[in-house]
Amino acid sequence: MNAGSRSEQVLVAAIAHHRSGRLVDAERLCRQACDIDPNNARAWHLLGVVSHRLRRDDAPAHLARAVTLAPDFAEAHNDRGVVLAASGRLPEAMPCFERALALNPAYAEARGNLARTLRSLGRLDAAVTHFERLVETVPGSAGPHFELAAILEMMGQVRRAEQHCRQAIMLHPGFFEACVHLARMLQIQDRPLEALGYAEQALALRPDSAGAHNNMGNVLRALGRLQPAIEQYEAALRLDPNFVMAHYNCGLTLRSQARIAEAREHFARAFALRPAALEAELALCMAELPALYESSAEIGKRRSAYADRLEHLAADVKQAGVPARLADEIGSHQPFYLPYQGRNDRELQSIYGALVCKVMAARYGAPPMPKAPAPHEPIRIGIVSGFFRQHSNWKVPIKGWLKMLDRDRFQLFGYHTSSDRDAETELAAGLCSRFVQGPLSLDAWRQTVLDDAPHVLLYPEIGMDKVSAQLAAQRLAPVQCCSWGHPVTSGFPSMDYFISSDLMEPADAADHYSERLVRLPNLSIYYEPADIALLEVDRAQLGLRPDAVVYWCCQSLPKYLPQFDAVFARIAREVSGCQFTFIESGAGEAVTQMFRQRLDKAFAALGLSASDHCVFLPRLAPERFAAAIGQCDAVLDSIGWSGCNSILESLAHDLPIVTFEGDLMRGRHSAAILKMMGIRETIARNVDDYVAIAVSLGQDQSRRAALSSQIAGSKHRLYRDRECIAALEVFLEHAVRGRFDTA
Repeated sequence: MNAGSRSEQVLVAAIAHHRSGRLVDAERLCRQACDIDPNNARAWHLLGVVSHRLRRDDAPAHLARAVTLAPDFAEAHNDRGVVLAASGRLPEAMPCFERALALNPAYAEARGNLARTLRSLGRLDAAVTHFERLVETVPGSAGPHFELAAILEMMGQVRRAEQHCRQAIMLHPGFFEACVHLARMLQIQDRPLEALGYAEQALALRPDSAGAHNNMGNVLRALGRLQPAIEQYEAALRLDPNFVMAHYNCGLTLRSQARIAEAREHFARAFALRPAALEAELALCMAELPALYESSAEIGKRRSAYADRLEHLAADVKQAGVPARLADEIGSHQPFYLPYQGRNDRELQSIYGALVCKVMAARYGAPPMPKAPAPHEPIRIGIVSGFFRQHSNWKVPIKGWLKMLDRDRFQLFGYHTSSDRDAETELAAGLCSRFVQGPLSLDAWRQTVLDDAPHVLLYPEIGMDKVSAQLAAQRLAPVQCCSWGHPVTSGFPSMDYFISSDLMEPADAADHYSERLVRLPNLSIYYEPADIALLEVDRAQLGLRPDAVVYWCCQSLPKYLPQFDAVFARIAREVSGCQFTFIESGAGEAVTQMFRQRLDKAFAALGLSASDHCVFLPRLAPERFAAAIGQCDAVLDSIGWSGCNSILESLAHDLPIVTFEGDLMRGRHSAAILKMMGIRETIARNVDDYVAIAVSLGQDQSRRAALSSQIAGSKHRLYRDRECIAALEVFLEHAVRGRFDTA
C-alpha cells in the first residue's frame, strides 16, 4: 500500500472520531495522516478544522497548507475563512469565502459566511445582496430570512425586515430568537398588540428563559399594563438575579408607577452589576426626581440628591470618553419633574444640557449648515414635536405658528416624532410644505431634518418627548429655539433662544435661562377659543353636591406642592360645605394616593375631613373635561406652576379665576391671562391673600357673577393675537438674516 492510500486510511478513522466528537483522537490521527503523506490536502483541511475546535494557534497554517495543495478545494477555502474570521482577521477571511463561492456558486454555507463578514465590515448593501441570494438558494431555510431581517433593520428598512422575520417564523414556528426579535421590532414601531402575540409565543417556547420574560415585560409596559410587566421582570430576575436589563426595565416600569424608591433599587443594582451601563446611572439620576413629594422638606433632599447624582454622572461620562451608545438613551430619562419643585433650575439644567449635548456630539459629527437665504427667498423653518395632535402643546403654541406665519416669508416643515395621529395631525400636515411623521430611527430623523436644510428649528418643548430631546441636543440648523410647552430652560448649549411671553416673565427672567430670552408681546401665542362640543354633564355624575360651592382644581397633581396643601383646608373652614375637584394622576395610583394622604393630613390639622370636601375625578376625555369645568363655581389656580391651557379652556364657562403670581414664568400663566383681560383683583399678592380671595368668592355669589360678566366681556382680547405673530416674524428674520450678515 502506498503512502497516499495509507494516509487516506488513517484519515477515514480521523473523520469518524471527529464526527463522534473525539477531537483529541481526531487530531492525533490527522497529524499521522499528514506525516504519512504531506501532500494530502484533505488531511491538512481536517487537521485545521479540528485544531480550530480545540483552539490551537496553528489552525490557520494547516488550512493555508490545504488550499495551497488543492487550490480548487472549496470547503478548505471556506473553513480557512471561518478560522480567520474567528480570530478577528475579517479582511483576510473575505477572499477565502469569495474563492469558495467562485468554485461553487451554490455553496450556501460560504455565501452565508461571506454575507456575515461583509456585515461585520460595515458593507451592508453587499451583505444584503448575498443574504438575498442565500434566501433564494435555500428557500425552505428559516435562518437566512432571520439574518436578512436583522441586517435590514440595521439599515432602517424596518418593514422589509419585519417581512423576513415573519417568513422565518412561518418556516420554523419554533424559532425562539425570531419570535423575540419580531416582538421587539413591532414594539419599536408602536404596534404593541401585534408584538404581544410573538412575545407570548417566545415565552411558550422557552418558559425558563429570562430573556423571554424580559421581552414580555417590555411589550406589556408598552401596552400600559404596568403591574403585569413588573411581574414579568421579576420572573426574569428569579431566573437570573444578575440580569442587568431586567433590573433596568423593571426600574423604568416602577418609575412609571411613581414607585420611585423601588425603581432606584433596580437602577442601582443594574449600575452595580455593570458600571459601564451609564444608561442605568442616567436613569438612577432621574429617579431622584419623583412626581410628588410627601413634605416640603423632601423637596430639598431630593433636589440635593439629584444634583449629586448629576455631578457624578457627568464625571463618569467624561471618564468613559463620552460613549456614543448612550445617545440612544437620551430622552428616555429627562429631568421632567425638576421644574415642579418651584425653584430656579438654570444651573442644574445647564449641567444636564451640557452632558446630553456631549453625548450626541460623540455619536454624530457636526453637519454642514445651510447657506443664508437669498434676499427674497423664504426662511425655512422646521418645527420638531411629538404633539402634532390634540394636546396642549399643539394648542399652545404650534397651531398658531402653522396657521399664521407668513408663507411669503417662511416655508414650514413639520417633524412629528410620534406615531399618534388624529384630525389635528391632518390639519398640521396640510399647513406644512413637508410633513414627516414617525416612527423613524434617530439616524433617519437626523438625516430627514438635514436633507431639508432648515435655517431655523423650533422646539415647542424640550423635556416631554424622547426624539425631540435627542434632536434638540444636536446642531441641525444655524438658529435653534425652544419655547414654553415645557416652561423651563433646556440647559442645552445647542439651543440659542427661548421664546417666551413678555406678560408672563418677571423682570429678572433672563437669569432663569441658559438660552437668550425672547419676550414676545402679550401671551406670545396665537390662540383660538376651544372648539369642543360640550357634553351634558351634571354634578351628580361627577360626585358633586348640588348645593355646594365647587372650586375647580384639576391641574396635574405634581403642580401641587406640599407647602400649599393647607390652602384648601383653610378655604373649606370658611366656606361651609364647599368642594374641591381634583383629577387623578396619569402617573399612577401611587401619586393620587400620596396626594390624598397629604390632603387628609392638612384637613385634619384644622379639624376637618378631606373626604367631605375633596373629589377626585377620573382621567377625562377633552370634551368631558371641558363640560365638567362648567359644573364648578370658581377656578383655583395651582400655586408655583400655574395652569395655562386648562385655564384658557375654562373661559368657555366664564368662571372667576384665583391665582398667585409666582417668581418664575411657569407660575405666572394665569396672572398673565387675567392681566390681558384687565382683571387684577383675583391675582393674589401672597398665600394669605389667595385664601382670602377664594373665600370671598365662595361666600359671595354676586361677586362671582360680576367677575364672570367681566370675563365674558373681555376674554376676546386673548384670542387671535396677531401682535405676537408679527413680533415672532421680526425675530425670526433678524435671527436668521442678521446672523449671516454679521458672520
